[in-house]
This record gives sequence, structure tokens and C-alpha cells, in this order.
Amino acid sequence: MSNDQQELSGKLAAIFAKINLSELPAMSSNVQELISLAHSNQSAAYDLSKVILKDYSLTNKVLQVVNSAYYSLGRPVSSISKAVTILGFDAVRDLATAIALFEDFLKSGVEKEEISKILTRSFLSGLQAREMVVAKNINVLPEEAFICALLHHLGKIITCIYMPDIYKKIQEEVEAGMSEEKAARAQLDDLTFSELGGEVARFWNMSEKIVTSMVPASKQPKNKYDAEGYLQNLAAFTNAFTDRVCLGGDMDSLFKKFGKLFDVDVDEAVERLGKSVEASEDVSDSIRYGLAKLNIHSNIKQVSRHGKKSAANGQSYSGTKQDEETSGYGAELAPLPSTDKSVNDFIRELTETLMSEEIKLDEFYVNLLESLYRGVGFDRVIMGILSIQASSISLVGRYGLGDIDANGVRSFEHPMSNKDQAIPRSLTACKDMAIPANARGAFPKRLHYLVKDRTVFLFPICIDKKPIALIYLDRKVGRPKLEAEDLKTIRLFRDFAVMAIQKLRSKS
Repeated sequence: MSNDQQELSGKLAAIFAKINLSELPAMSSNVQELISLAHSNQSAAYDLSKVILKDYSLTNKVLQVVNSAYYSLGRPVSSISKAVTILGFDAVRDLATAIALFEDFLKSGVEKEEISKILTRSFLSGLQAREMVVAKNINVLPEEAFICALLHHLGKIITCIYMPDIYKKIQEEVEAGMSEEKAARAQLDDLTFSELGGEVARFWNMSEKIVTSMVPASKQPKNKYDAEGYLQNLAAFTNAFTDRVCLGGDMDSLFKKFGKLFDVDVDEAVERLGKSVEASEDVSDSIRYGLAKLNIHSNIKQVSRHGKKSAANGQSYSGTKQDEETSGYGAELAPLPSTDKSVNDFIRELTETLMSEEIKLDEFYVNLLESLYRGVGFDRVIMGILSIQASSISLVGRYGLGDIDANGVRSFEHPMSNKDQAIPRSLTACKDMAIPANARGAFPKRLHYLVKDRTVFLFPICIDKKPIALIYLDRKVGRPKLEAEDLKTIRLFRDFAVMAIQKLRSKS
């Protein structure tokens, strides 16, 4: 061991001693054996099956994935050896490694949501790296690309699991503007995340290729035979791209650095990430949970839209440039809400509800709003019902989702008396409307707090050309515009509401 490695190991031991961990965290024997198979020239289906079968839970989860809709094998697979034969050694080994490793980590940590998000991003990065090796004919083993990209952020994962307070402090410093490297050194006795991850990997007897791939890529490969150089750059690129899609960040500099090396642009990278998401949705409950918390579908959709728009203008997508309707507003926005369910999933569920014998209108409205909020993607959705009193008619909020609480929904009240304002106009004419942010006179003063810096969309619910309710939707300034497909989906959901009301009326 070199003097530098001895110094790093000493710092690492001191850090873990501070958190009352007598030694470095141990990896389960199953994970160790699975990873070792990635670097063995003697590996065979029997060896892989034997390792997986040691763990009953892992066996069931691997078979669950193999029999999932994603693989569409057309016939049930009841044994691990058969799965290896049909899908291939590498595919089964990679899935088993990811599932076993993630389950180990999740059992050890307390910050379940944050751990799930980091692990899911790492898994998506591994899948992309493996696919890029094949697609670009890169001279490294696809399974090594997968493992190296999967474990690129091992130091960050270890910190989040075993030192959550330190991890939070580092995140706070980064959010305040400090570089991640400087923030990590300040909290980890002058260690970076990559140095911490490298030392843990060495303790676990992982290959030096995995350790090298944790280091930020500062140089391009020396030549086409430089496997370690390509693995390091692959791991850095796929993880950085996935993180920037999920968390935001500058895409221009990323593709300036890696685009020529891998002959890849934003559109191709987004397409590959989308396929990786599709492939990972059936892997485990933990990954599905992570995908939901990352708002992955919404984020991919936004990056794809911006990438196409920028390409049409002869520009690359930076992730920080704003839509033409948002000039003057520089705040970076959190991702729009989403889940691991697609719009088609929501459509299918609402259709099944409509076809059922019993419809509870309150529950149906809430499900409808969730479909709009998460399926299409809005910052806020409200369902208002017309309230007819002896002396006045008003639209009154009944249900809501997004950045509005129950009191906010109840205070959403708009009199119908002023026909020049947006909501009365939309309802009276039974016409859908889009109102630009901060449009003068569009809403009464009492609702300015609600609509400030928001693009508002109004979709009245009318039966026989008579208004009975209205769906209010908004997006903060800086969000992408609604596209034709979005409008079509919203109108379909609104039609579902009309159908539900008509069905209940026919019964009564």
C-alpha cells in the first residue's frame, strides 16, 4: 500500500470511528460473489444460478423481473438457470447485482427517500453505460461498464447511509453555492466522495477499474484500447447526465466535454435514458419508489422538449435557458410532479372506474385531479363547483392538489358577476382558456396571491352547454408550454368528469 493510500485509509478509519462504526461497512457475501463474477473468465450459468439461489428473496425478485411485461418472454420462467439461458448471463447477473446491492443499502440507512433516489439514478446510469458500450462499439465489456457506472457514486451513497447528518451538511453547502468537492472535504476530514468510495471499494476487494471509475473524468482515453479511460468517462458521463435530468444543471458543458468522445447528443441520450427507465420499472419496489420520487417521466419530457426546441434553433440544450414566455424570471424551478405511472396508466384506471357499477363522485374527482397533476404535470390543480345562492352565483373550490392546502382550496372562490374576468368568461361560454402569467384584470385581487407568476389554464365542465364546474390548472413561470398532446389529454380527462356526472344522473 502506498503512503497516499495509507493516509486515506487512516482518514477513513477515523471518520467511521467518529460515528461509532468499529470497521468499514461490510458488503453481503452474495453481492461480493455476484460482483466477482463480472471479472471472472470462468463464469458460467451454473455459477451464477448457485449464487442467486443462496438468497430466497433475491431468487424471487429476479424471477419476478424476468417474468415481467418488460421482457415479454411469452411463457413463464420458473428457474434461475432457465432465466440465464433465455436472457443471457450478463443481463441476469447485472439485475441480481443491482437488486442485492440496493437491498443491502436500503436496509442499512434511515434516509429511505434520499437513498432510493441516489440508488435509482445510479442504476439508470449503469443501464445507459452498458447500452452505450454496445451501441458505440466501445472496447470494454458491457458488464464492466454497468458495474462501474452503478458504483460511480459509492462514496456519496455510503455517506448518505452511514453518515446522514454529514451528508445533509454537504448538501446544504452545495445548495448555498459551494462546490461538492470543497463541501465534502470540509465535512469528511479532507476526503472527497470519490476518495471515500474508492477506499470502501478497495476494502470490499473490488477491482481497480471500479475504483478508477469513481474519480471525476479529467482526461479522455489515450486510445481505443484504453479500457480504464473509457470506463472512467462512461461512468462520469452517464451519472452526470442522469443527475442533470433529474436534478437540473448545465447540459451544454456536459455534451461539450463528452459528446464528441461518445458521438452522442441530447436527443440520443434522452432516448437511451427513457429506455433505461422502462427497463428498470419492474426491477424492484425500491427502484419504482425511487423513480416516482425523482419525477423521472416529467423530467425526461421537459429535457426532450427543450432539446428539440434548441436543436431547431441551432443550439444545444443547457437546462438553464428559459422558454420564450418566461423572459425576466431567472429562478431555477423544481421538477414538475410525476410518478412512475404513465398518462396511459391514469387513463386506464379512470376508464375502469367509469365502467364499474358504482362511482363515488368525490373519489373520482380526486383521482381525476391526480391524473392531471402527476400524469400531465402541473404545479397546482383545483376543482371548483358552481354554487348557486339566492343572491349570487360563485365558483367555489372543492378539491385541490399541488402547492395548495385545504384552506387554500376553500378560499378559492370567484363570483360570476364580472363577465370580463377569465373564470366567468370561460364558464359562461363553456370555452377552454389559457391566461398568460400576470395578465392584468384576468382575476380579482383576492386571487392575485394564487395566480401571481403562473400561467393559468381553465377547462370548464359543461353538460348540455350549461356550466356546472371548472378545472383550474397552473404552471409557474419557467415551465414549458402545453403541447397539443397535453391539451388532448386534459380534454379527455375533462370528458371523463362529464361522463361520471351523466352516469350518476341517469341512475338517480
